[in-house]
Amino acid sequence: MLLLVLLPLLAGVRAEAGWNDPNIVLEGNPQRWVQIPDPTPGDPVPHPPYDERWKSSEASIVVLVAALRETRCGQTLWNLFTKAEHPSRVWISVVQQNNLEDEDCVAAYCRLVGAKDDGASCPMVNQIRIKRMQASEAQGPVWARAQQKELVQPQDDFCMQVDAHTDAVLNWDTLMLEQWGMTKNEYAVISTYPTNAASDLGKNANNHWEMPHICEANLGPRGQISNKQASAAANLERPILAPLWAAGLSFSRCHAERNVPNDPMLKGIFSGEEYSRGARLWTHGYDFYSPTRPWIGTWYGPQKKNKGSWHTSPDDMRYAQERLMTLLHWPSSDQSQAAYDKMQGYSLGTRRSLQAYAKFSGLNTMTATKLAKKCILRYVPWETNHDVYAEYPNNKICLLYTSD
Repeated sequence: MLLLVLLPLLAGVRAEAGWNDPNIVLEGNPQRWVQIPDPTPGDPVPHPPYDERWKSSEASIVVLVAALRETRCGQTLWNLFTKAEHPSRVWISVVQQNNLEDEDCVAAYCRLVGAKDDGASCPMVNQIRIKRMQASEAQGPVWARAQQKELVQPQDDFCMQVDAHTDAVLNWDTLMLEQWGMTKNEYAVISTYPTNAASDLGKNANNHWEMPHICEANLGPRGQISNKQASAAANLERPILAPLWAAGLSFSRCHAERNVPNDPMLKGIFSGEEYSRGARLWTHGYDFYSPTRPWIGTWYGPQKKNKGSWHTSPDDMRYAQERLMTLLHWPSSDQSQAAYDKMQGYSLGTRRSLQAYAKFSGLNTMTATKLAKKCILRYVPWETNHDVYAEYPNNKICLLYTSD
């Protein structure tokens, strides 16, 4: 009998967890709930937050929104301003791509709050940063989000990227900062598929706070990798490490946006956006965490009510695909110095390696092969600590790490 009990442990199989157990994740085939093991003494830990700014009501949050003919853009602004606990700290940066007949995002927001126009009489209008373009200029989501870099300022503390059809619970600003703080990681990125705003926002899904947890992706041709449907985690007492990044919700210190901006040369790229940015973020030292609660939601399918599309020339599309392949060291890709020189500012980081991310993410882009799916992960330390907290000029803490 004892041997039968020990066999699953010896084989590396985790025991099945109960529905109401804390910190559980769907894993295996067929899937079943298993409990995330507690850290063991001596395990590597992330670099803690540089300061406690996240606890302050004055910590600024910049919401980054790329909108292509989005009819819910104004409503998104209204949701985020009116539902924040401290709206004075919320700034919203919008990259708008509209046709002439489309309602302007700021004008729509001001209409919703009952202002006469989008001038000084409109509450919070001075906290909206907007770059207006024609829809005919659109070149896909990566290109649009690359324009966001112009709308992030040096003094900005935290950045949250969402879609232009987003809703949130009351006090979302404080709640998202608390999620980030619970990671105890300066380089944490809270990221997953947002919950369905129409039905599940703020709700206790399946009576055990079930949350989307992205831990597998589809391996497409020429580096075009796309996240698969999310698995699930439940009863989380803290955000948990995830192997993959999601574009629809990404909450972090703003230095992640400064250090790892979206690549404007990836015109037309849709499949491949999330994995390529995730690889860049992770190798720059950032870590992805699935949140514990559904504080941010989005509308899906026809409920998005967006009506935009874009056209990318064959030459631009070909170059973007080749650039994507070079970044990910795809088989037969151009790995020349000239190719890397063209990617300056948008390449992989040096705090961790692409080889390490292949193991962590379950996808080896260097051989174009899938590895084992991983929904329960351990923190992977940086390969060097000489530039910890380098994002803070004249800081003294980083001197503790220069002995590397």
